Amino acid sequence: MNTKHVSWGLVTGPTTEPITLAEAKEHARIRQNDDDAVIQRFITTAREQAEESLGRGLFTQTWQMTLNAFYTTIWLPRAAPLQSITSIQYYDTAGTLQTLATSVYDTDAISRPARVVLKPNQTWPAVHATRLTPNVMITYIIGWDATTKIPERIKQGIRMYVAYLDLDREGLEDAEKARMAAEACWTDCVHWIEPEYGSDYSTVWYS
Repeated sequence: MNTKHVSWGLVTGPTTEPITLAEAKEHARIRQNDDDAVIQRFITTAREQAEESLGRGLFTQTWQMTLNAFYTTIWLPRAAPLQSITSIQYYDTAGTLQTLATSVYDTDAISRPARVVLKPNQTWPAVHATRLTPNVMITYIIGWDATTKIPERIKQGIRMYVAYLDLDREGLEDAEKARMAAEACWTDCVHWIEPEYGSDYSTVWYS
């Protein structure tokens, strides 16, 4: 997704889904094992839909954000929660790739989404003035580090969404109600969205 000169994307996806195959089958009342591969794909689809609805990553995954310059406050999309920042790299005025020292910045992991700010008495380094590609790259890890920490309400919505996908194999009309019920679990949760940067890239609004 791009917002002016700010963009972000998934680098490494989660290796574990929020719910197990057995949980999904139990909730959807699926007894046979013939469709296990299909149900597993449904679980991944449901998790991806939940992440889109909530604007956050659920289980450990790596993202990278790119910017054309450093800004007063740098919000980290989908970082709710943030596990850690892997690195902040930038191209200096000579066009050489550098790694920013952790002594320059603070990470606010309490904010939703998390953000990067300058430490007191520090300044952002100058970046290359004419590069056509982004000057700043922030790589960070988001999501809970254990599926047991993911709120049960979110996981219940995923179970319900899997059941909806199973119903919708043949395009049944009443499956739409099941989808809406599943999404209501996420909508009613505390909701964070991806930040929208103002003209100075320092402000974020929530809906």
